[in-house]
Amino acid sequence: MMSDRAGVICLLRIERDENRTREVLERVRSARSLPDAFGLAVLEKEDKVALGEKVGGRWQTVSFRDLYRRIEHFAGGLAGLGVDAGSRVALMSTNCIGWTVADLAIMSLGAVTVPIFPTLGPKQTAHILKDSGAEIVIVEGGEQLESVRESGVPVRRVIVIDEDGANRDVLRFSEVEREGARKQNPGWEENLLSLGRDDVATLIYTSGTSGRQKGVILTHGNILSNLEAIIEVVPISDDDIGLSVLPLSHVLERTCSQFVNLVGGGTNYIAESVDEVQQNLLEVRPTVLLVVPRLFERVFGVIRAQGTANPVRARIFEGAVRLARRKYEHDCGESTMSLAERALFAICDLLVYRKVRKGLGGRVRFCVSGGARLEPWLGEFFYGAGVPIIEGYGLTETSPVISVNHPEDLRFGTVGPPLPNVEVKLSEDGEILVRGPSVTPGYHNLPEENEASFEDGWFRTGDVGEFDEGGRLRITDRSKDIMVLDTGKNVAPQPVETALSNTPHIEQAMLIGDGRKFVSALIVPDFEAVRRSLQEDLSNEKMCSDRRVMELIQSEIDEVSADFPRHERPKKFALVPYEWTEENGEMTPTLKLKRKRILSRNEDLVREIYAS
Repeated sequence: MMSDRAGVICLLRIERDENRTREVLERVRSARSLPDAFGLAVLEKEDKVALGEKVGGRWQTVSFRDLYRRIEHFAGGLAGLGVDAGSRVALMSTNCIGWTVADLAIMSLGAVTVPIFPTLGPKQTAHILKDSGAEIVIVEGGEQLESVRESGVPVRRVIVIDEDGANRDVLRFSEVEREGARKQNPGWEENLLSLGRDDVATLIYTSGTSGRQKGVILTHGNILSNLEAIIEVVPISDDDIGLSVLPLSHVLERTCSQFVNLVGGGTNYIAESVDEVQQNLLEVRPTVLLVVPRLFERVFGVIRAQGTANPVRARIFEGAVRLARRKYEHDCGESTMSLAERALFAICDLLVYRKVRKGLGGRVRFCVSGGARLEPWLGEFFYGAGVPIIEGYGLTETSPVISVNHPEDLRFGTVGPPLPNVEVKLSEDGEILVRGPSVTPGYHNLPEENEASFEDGWFRTGDVGEFDEGGRLRITDRSKDIMVLDTGKNVAPQPVETALSNTPHIEQAMLIGDGRKFVSALIVPDFEAVRRSLQEDLSNEKMCSDRRVMELIQSEIDEVSADFPRHERPKKFALVPYEWTEENGEMTPTLKLKRKRILSRNEDLVREIYAS
């Protein structure tokens, strides 16, 4: 039983946290724009650390006040280059303090930030630069600079953050910042305060079902309204420390990590890379962590490998997995734990769960999982290990969060109830429709797409869902053919499939990988073309296991895939010994693949592909 003193301390802590939440909500509600919301936080936090990044093997930090000054100076430098209200400035870089400085500086001028994933090739970069009309491009270094140049799209100026990749043809980030500081633009804050919630803040390009990336328009009000609702539901504190893992060019990281911390008064450290995340977790020891399910799978994999090294450990680990689920069921009121189970649970905490918490830095209050589906058993294991995972759902078009599980009422297998200021309803066929202040005004330069995406003021998500008895949303299917990898990256399969099907020895192709680590393909060979090339009359079945045929198909996949981003290229494939037709129920009358049917019939092949 809790002592009177402990009870008083607990109540005081809850009251303090509630007061802080109210303060942050008031700050967001009174803000005219995203830079304005950050400015209001600066007035309160001043010397507190806002951001940190590792440079030369050492963590370097910047305070709220100094970050604000850097934003002001860089904005002045951009203004000197002709950037003003309505200008489009592209930003192509991995996460760094310079990314945040540039983003808020661009928006403070009334200009529009156009994020570009730093790994995109010249073809995709060209489309975004042309469609957005960006005249200034900020890149991280040589690799992104090369991609911009090879795109062939003329831009007025290129600014390089990593000055080792700079040359005479480009501007250095620090030069632009120094020039802005030298000019001391007195009208900057006045201009910032003139911005309104209806002004466009950013143009984010996301995959469409045709493969052509669509520019999603988001206003300052869209993102601020989403921040307001998130802060109401998810308990944040200015004591919180985050570790930024996902790319800032992804709306989930930008809204829920960058902006939540900047307006909430927390501190955010930037992970060096995916490979260094484990070490960074131990160094930063975050209290809140926003990641995709893949990180939890990795941590679980490491713990499982350690826990199954011998038969005795294996039995303990299996028991720990089972008891974590029992703990979750007990806390949800679905069952009760016996005294023996509670005693075993305490032992598992010493031998297994403690290692899980330590691997994440040792002081995580909760994690947020997004971008892809979290397997319920995985969520239950981490919950039992003392690391609650809050799963939510959203889209770029909704700024992004639509619904999220409440920390005190987690239900794995659902994505929680809709946010307080978001309305959700289901169409007759179960499609999730959304309405609210965080929903995009529309797509850039795509009037037909806008007409198709809205129905009587409701945005059509393209996802199919249902509500449980507690009003929580559960995603059951995708009505659009966009795949989401467990890294959170979107893949439009049709362009890759079309390219593969146009090769000499591939008749049909279907990409797979939704919720997986990587993209693979089921391939129907052009049986007659293969026989001609081999000059041998193989049966379809023998052909699909012949080493020569596999090498032939692999060479064509490699050649075709080179034009696509890495995450869209099939890493593995399996050959199917029959053609997909309308007659066998695997194509529609309009010759579209019936993906579920094909997957069901070939589930053994899919299992083999991902077995390793």
